[in-house]
Amino acid sequence: MKLRAPQIRIGFLRPTSVRGQLTLQYTAIFSVTLVLAAAALYGLLTWIIYWNIDNELQNEADYVKQYIQFTPQGQPELAARNAGPDGSANLNALFRIAQISDSHGRLVKQSPELKGLGFSLQPSELQRILAKRATFTTHGWPREEEIRFANAILRGPNNQPYLLQIGTRLKPINDALETFLWVMLMLLPVTVAVSGVAGSVMAQRTLRPVAEVTHAAQLITASNLSQRIPASGRGDELEELAETFNAMIARLQASFQQMNDFAANVSHELRTPLQAIQGETELALMSRVPLAECRRVLESNLEEIDRLNRMIRNLLVLAQADAGEVQPRLEAMDLNELVRDLTEQMQVVAQARGVELRAVTSAPVPLKADSLRLRQMVLNLMDNALKYTPSGGRIEVRVERHGAQARVQVRDSGIGIAEEDLPRIFERFYRADKSRARGLADGCGLGLPMVKWVAELHHGQVEVTSTLGAGSSFTVSLPMEAA
Repeated sequence: MKLRAPQIRIGFLRPTSVRGQLTLQYTAIFSVTLVLAAAALYGLLTWIIYWNIDNELQNEADYVKQYIQFTPQGQPELAARNAGPDGSANLNALFRIAQISDSHGRLVKQSPELKGLGFSLQPSELQRILAKRATFTTHGWPREEEIRFANAILRGPNNQPYLLQIGTRLKPINDALETFLWVMLMLLPVTVAVSGVAGSVMAQRTLRPVAEVTHAAQLITASNLSQRIPASGRGDELEELAETFNAMIARLQASFQQMNDFAANVSHELRTPLQAIQGETELALMSRVPLAECRRVLESNLEEIDRLNRMIRNLLVLAQADAGEVQPRLEAMDLNELVRDLTEQMQVVAQARGVELRAVTSAPVPLKADSLRLRQMVLNLMDNALKYTPSGGRIEVRVERHGAQARVQVRDSGIGIAEEDLPRIFERFYRADKSRARGLADGCGLGLPMVKWVAELHHGQVEVTSTLGAGSSFTVSLPMEAA
């Protein structure tokens, strides 16, 4: 049996809650920023202190340099007698940590304090300073014995170089910088801890609207879709989230309402023909009716069954369309030819109802479309016009080309549609003014929705104009190169 090495889980280092993650991220970013700022501050403070020290040493070196003279033997000395009433004291104070060396590294003059420290300049260091003309150098180790020097070149007889060094001890400076560094190091954990607590409080306050949204969302159920998340009025991203969520709930509510209406309409449309079939069949079975009456009952049932089949087929097509499962089978065709063919087929139905049906076509209107769906669309428009056009009326189907669009217009002289019903006639199972239409139409309210779907399937649109009592006009516009 193989033994597996134990796996160390470090998931506890990452909080699972959003508040914990925000607090951790805020604290981490703040800590890194604080460390960088402290490092930058320490570096800036060090540079400022050394800059001031160097300036002061440079001024002292320039002052002392003015009062150095060379003896006849070529040795430099301080001419304190030319320094004013108290020049000797000033020069001695400035020359407290100082020395003068020749080009070979030999000490010509050295202050007692510097001599007491046992400081000496190596010839190699002297040559490096003279070669690089280093203005400032630091010598000594450890830090408690470091001395900062300002270097000045003196020219003696025969242009012989001498090195004047005026210095100061860096121990007070180093101690101050070290103290400052330790103070920052001690304050960092405290500051990070305070920032963590503050970040947690800020995250809680920031996420409070999210908790309100969560609580409101928990109250929303399928039976309570009217519930909405209250707007905060802050105008921030969380309010935008609440508005988006409310819009989503509104769409869900509309979808649920549409589903309920759809189920109620389907139940109603299915119940009526089924009850008719059941009633007539039971009556024929219970009574001894002649064969002719039985035949009539069967024919009536067959009509109802055919109506049910057509409705179920339309519902299936529309359901597939809603799911995006229907793709048009595009082929080249002539819209004029299709309309003329369908008009001839519907002439029998129109003559039986006493309605004049005619097609008005022009030059060929080439179109790339799904001929089966397009036939279904035009047939539904004609059938709708025939249902609502009483005997003696007329229906005109016109085909024309308008720019880059092909148009099919079905105009009738029927009962028309009320203005308040026009926005809803393309809804499924919707029937305008059922009391007026009773006896004129036996459809199920799916014809016009099918027309709209076919038009949109071909990237077109359908428009309707109607005058109550004077007829209606349906116009379908399709792009010449429908895709």
